[in-house]
Amino acid sequence: MISNRILLMIVGAIILVMGILGALPDDILNIGTEPIWHAIIKIVIGLIAIGIAYTNKEK
Repeated sequence: MISNRILLMIVGAIILVMGILGALPDDILNIGTEPIWHAIIKIVIGLIAIGIAYTNKEK
């Protein structure tokens, strides 16, 4: 079974990538846009999740 640490790291990385892609201008990838504040919040939450998963010591 997958550990909580690995799962949190995967989810954090996905949220981080979503934030980075959301912050890119529409003319680069043509995938749509979102407000920049929303992309920044996704990036911050993704980094926090990855940081917690990295520093968490499981038994």
